[in-house]
Amino acid sequence: MTQGEVRELVWNALAQHRAATYPTPPHGHHPNFIGASRAAERLMGLKLWQMATVILAGPDQVLKPLREAALKSGKIVIMPHPDKTGRYLSLEGLLPHQLKRVREVAQLGKPIDLSQTTIDLVLVGSVAVDERHNWLGKGYGFPYKNLEVAAPWVTLAHTLMIFDELPCQPERKVDLIATPHQVIGA
Repeated sequence: MTQGEVRELVWNALAQHRAATYPTPPHGHHPNFIGASRAAERLMGLKLWQMATVILAGPDQVLKPLREAALKSGKIVIMPHPDKTGRYLSLEGLLPHQLKRVREVAQLGKPIDLSQTTIDLVLVGSVAVDERHNWLGKGYGFPYKNLEVAAPWVTLAHTLMIFDELPCQPERKVDLIATPHQVIGA
């Protein structure tokens, strides 16, 4: 299978089983899914999360509970600029209620040089993952293909998004996958 075929398979399965939640349909996104908040809670219970002080987070809706929890607890959240590829913004000192929409990051965030910043954790959305920590994203946007950050990479996934082995070439590896039912790699 191609990466595109795997994406379509997962998006269709989430839609068919009514496992996707806003924004729907899941096609073209790192999907948000029913149980994502439970998966986020599993992640937040780990020492990896608790020890992180600087988090690079994707803009996907599925990651919103993690971004909000990080801001509430005083962690520094860094996000990609919504309009400028390769640019990043620090949300240090902001509170979750100040960011009603991801687009507001451009007005409220402060530019930051990612290469001069120590990142403790990278949060990314996903379309498909496997038991070997292979990751497939939506095919564009964040995380950028050439993005290298020396920190653990973490994603959230619904069971319909998890394969024993991806039937295509992965885009990258992740270190940990949190689902509503388990944590793979902890």
